[in-house]
Amino acid sequence: MYLKFKRLLKVTAALLLFGMVVGSAAAQQQGLLVTGTVSDEKGNTMPGVSVLITGTSTGTTTDVSGKYSINLRDNDKTLKFSYVGYLAITETINGRKQINVTMKPSAIDLAEAVVVGYGLQKKSLVTGSIAKVTSQEMARGNNLRVNQALQGKTAGVVIMNNSGQPGDFVSVRIRGIGTNGDAEPLYIVDGLPTNGYGIDYLSPSDIESVEILKDAASAAIYGARAANGVVLITTKRGGTGKTQITYETYMGVQNPWRKLDVLNKDQYLMLQNEAAGNAGQPWKFSKAMMDTLNYDTNWQDEMFNYNAPKVNHQITFSGGNKKASFLSSINYFKQDGIVAKGKSQFERFTYKLSTDWDMGFVKVGSNIVLANLNSKGIAANDHFAATSLIQALNTPPIVPVRYADGSWATPEDFGIGMQEITNPVAMLSYTNGATNTYKAVGNAFANFDFGELSEAFKGLTFRTSYSGEYAIVASRGYSPKYDLDATHKTLINGVSRGDDHYINWNIENVLTYDKTFGDNHLTALVGHAAQRNQYNSIGGSKQDVIFTDFEHAYIDNAVDPLSSTVYGGYGDHTMLSYFGRINYDYKGRYMLTAIIRRDGSSRFGSSNKFGNFPSISAGWNFAEESFMSGTKSWLSYGKLRASWGQNGNESIGDFRYTSIMGTGSIYYFGMGKTQYNGMVPTRIANPSLKWETSEQTDIGFDLGFLNNKLTLTADFYNKKTKDWLIEAPAPLLVGNVPPVINGGSVQNMGFDLELGYRQYIGALYIDAKLIGNTNKNEVLDIQNAEKRLTGGNGGFGQSGIVRAVVGQPLGVFYGVKTDGIFQNEAEVAAHVNADGKLIQPNARTDADS
Repeated sequence: MYLKFKRLLKVTAALLLFGMVVGSAAAQQQGLLVTGTVSDEKGNTMPGVSVLITGTSTGTTTDVSGKYSINLRDNDKTLKFSYVGYLAITETINGRKQINVTMKPSAIDLAEAVVVGYGLQKKSLVTGSIAKVTSQEMARGNNLRVNQALQGKTAGVVIMNNSGQPGDFVSVRIRGIGTNGDAEPLYIVDGLPTNGYGIDYLSPSDIESVEILKDAASAAIYGARAANGVVLITTKRGGTGKTQITYETYMGVQNPWRKLDVLNKDQYLMLQNEAAGNAGQPWKFSKAMMDTLNYDTNWQDEMFNYNAPKVNHQITFSGGNKKASFLSSINYFKQDGIVAKGKSQFERFTYKLSTDWDMGFVKVGSNIVLANLNSKGIAANDHFAATSLIQALNTPPIVPVRYADGSWATPEDFGIGMQEITNPVAMLSYTNGATNTYKAVGNAFANFDFGELSEAFKGLTFRTSYSGEYAIVASRGYSPKYDLDATHKTLINGVSRGDDHYINWNIENVLTYDKTFGDNHLTALVGHAAQRNQYNSIGGSKQDVIFTDFEHAYIDNAVDPLSSTVYGGYGDHTMLSYFGRINYDYKGRYMLTAIIRRDGSSRFGSSNKFGNFPSISAGWNFAEESFMSGTKSWLSYGKLRASWGQNGNESIGDFRYTSIMGTGSIYYFGMGKTQYNGMVPTRIANPSLKWETSEQTDIGFDLGFLNNKLTLTADFYNKKTKDWLIEAPAPLLVGNVPPVINGGSVQNMGFDLELGYRQYIGALYIDAKLIGNTNKNEVLDIQNAEKRLTGGNGGFGQSGIVRAVVGQPLGVFYGVKTDGIFQNEAEVAAHVNADGKLIQPNARTDADS
């Protein structure tokens, strides 16, 4: 048996050797078979990559798994790998049978598709001022909100956190403030129009790209709501290839980056006694009292939540083939605030599913997001709130947080009368509030390609889509009974609860024709859109809760029937729109775009319900001209752009053109004083109210140097907003709330500049960007006799602290301007009125006091 086995091995070896010799001879006759896998910089396989034998037209493409195979002749020396958006790679063969390639993104891809509203356009053909932020850029910074991730990414866009509260609203300003009302841009998320509050459910990791339409010509396709700019958000979708599972996470801690310098105990006592002495009064604190005061509290440290955690987890599943693909993700985010541990917090759980089906003539897809957001917060940006940091800066350091018996201490205990100031840590313990938001957001679309039916219809497509959102915002609060001092107490506890419901939907139908005639390329589209936003709310409150903790603070646990209150509200907003756009280019060198949109809104009366918003823009890729051929070694790309357009603004709330009837007016009639409930108009109507219009001119250029490793973009803009939507100033004798009118104009003018550098140095990727902008804001006209508007409330009766005045920036501060402190007797003597009398005869300088 051993001999038979040994003989079998010899026969097998001989056969294998014969096969290798024959195979080698065949290989020499057929050439070399080379195989391999192409991946991106993250290790993901890349289907559809072109693999070409250099110097020939022979090649292949990678399959759905990123693999390829190609037969070479003896004289073939190199392979070239290329893919849109990536740097081409040339590999020398040198007899290798397996060549694996990793492709790197190009610094700037002129063939890259840019979202322009109801379609895509090559970056090289864009004639407006559009900034794009990619998913890679969005992923940096570990931000809670999508708009936070835009900070510092593009010129002319200012991102401002309204407070340090986790989950709080983030303000976005594009090229200055052009309105006296809401200056937030319009957000479009996968086709659904919304505002900055409506994108809190989005995880930055789910974003494919964000395009910011900065000039009026680019934004005109959204007409009525685009006066403050447009932010287009496109979420990720599935692709071809094997199912991939990715997991990303980060964990970190947050701390205040600095604290204000405040007095310690000894400094506070010294200054208090000096102040009393300078006023001719006895010391507030005797030596014996100072020796017994052992507390030295830093109230900032007591308010801050050091090492506040911030965590994010996301797992994503994606895959598919040419016929069907999917992407599913689960995201969990939690952030604690750096003030008030346990009282300031934001938590978000999001599930996303997108699917796409290609059936040839028709492509259909859907996207759904389910989100749950939970937040707790304290009063932010309110210097009167007893929970604010202002309290921590003003509470004396000699006051402890608690006494040894656990009771709260207050300045009043130490004979320090401070009406607005008390123990802020104690007030934080009495703050109880939570908001839970439940959202379902989705869209479905069908794209019909008529070119699949007949060659005569090639380039003709029709897309219909439906987007919708349903949200429930449930909030509740609990105020316990407490007694800290004379001005900070409640005699009875109370509970409140409110539910807000939002239903939004949007329907769009777009017909597009894309055709190339020789060197001429034309894309034309016409479309229709309808939108509705509904809102209703209900809430109530009640006092005397039988429990004393927040967990059991519900209205049905309160027992005082006379304290019951209830409220409710309703809002309804609709829009109907028609739009069209023509894009033309000759040889990809000369470009022209024209847009018109007509919008009708329920927020305006019948006489001015519709508005028209046109735009026109042009571009010139001058670097493609023959006379620029000598610059190719250093100037890779050059384009000039110019645009003009008009956009609208309707952000005034519902039914503001008319006067709705309000309830709550009570009067008593008869001997028995019978109560009757009446109704009165809530404001003066203005049926002539019309759109606020923003008109903008933009001139800019885009340059690329050294194979587009270095890029420069610059724009000059001049934006004028007219027919302000404002509430008319009116005296009280009018007897009712004044109407909303069109009454002013403002100009924003300035420059945007972006300088970028992208380059691979070995495995190191450098992506640096320098951005800057200027903006001059000036009120041009206010249509009243005073030529000014006042607003703002500084408290303590300080109204009208900000103003809009012709010739000045919008929202300048207005107040008393002082000349400083008297430095000598000569200045006191020179301070006289028109009659030559001393205004402050008792004033003394430091040297004389």
